[in-house]
Amino acid sequence: MTSSETLGNKRIQKTFLAVAFRTVRIIPVFALPALLVCCAPADQVNMMERKINSLSVENRSLVNQLNALKLDIATLKKETREEGKQSISSIRSRQAELASRMDEIQAELLRLNGLIEQINYERGREKETALHSSQAIQSEIKKLREEVRLLQASTKVSRKVEQARKKAASGKLDLYQQALDLIKARKYKQAKKVLRAYIDRHPSGDRLPNAYFWLGECEYNLKHYEEAILEYLKVIDKFPKSNKVPDAMLKQGLAFIKLGDNVSAEIILQKIVDKYPKSFQARVAKKQLERLR
Repeated sequence: MTSSETLGNKRIQKTFLAVAFRTVRIIPVFALPALLVCCAPADQVNMMERKINSLSVENRSLVNQLNALKLDIATLKKETREEGKQSISSIRSRQAELASRMDEIQAELLRLNGLIEQINYERGREKETALHSSQAIQSEIKKLREEVRLLQASTKVSRKVEQARKKAASGKLDLYQQALDLIKARKYKQAKKVLRAYIDRHPSGDRLPNAYFWLGECEYNLKHYEEAILEYLKVIDKFPKSNKVPDAMLKQGLAFIKLGDNVSAEIILQKIVDKYPKSFQARVAKKQLERLR
């Protein structure tokens, strides 16, 4: 018997006890009229009859209540049985659900255990691989550090070389610029000394053709035309691809004119016209040739 059925039986027993108690109160009512008529005075008889009528009404009401209680008891028994069945069915369904869930949980645990074992195995392999990789990386780091050290040493040397080169270049520019400044100031003798110092210090400098040309200019302005012709000739012979060659040829021709050697002057000026026909130097050479002819 389930707990629900036991509870229903207890409720039924309580209901029957209450009905029995009321029934005991009802039974003496049927004997009261004869008893009261024989023993009571007339005025009391009327009062008794009223009470009897009232009790009769109450009795019928109690009978109706008793019938209603019987119906309620029958209904309660039915509901109790159905409730018990429903409770048992619900419990069994819940137990089935729990059992199914337990099976699912156990299966999930087995799967997770398998994954954990696999992960541990792979972790061991990865750990071993990581160890080898770490050793290889450390070896590479040592090599890189050594390369960095060598590069730093090389950089220091390169920096010193670059500083020396810049210093040398600065010296070149200083001497060359000093010479130009002196020429602008028409201090040709001093400019000659500076230019020769520049040429001696930098015999393969980039500005060497210009230095020889300006050296010729100093001689020309000092009216040392023969020396000027020789300096211009150095530009023409040593640096034939220099942009100073047309200027050197023109000034060489003018120097020959100053010396009165018009034949040599015409030869050089004609070369300028033939070799550089569209240049500024060619236009000046043509004018000089017209004057000479």
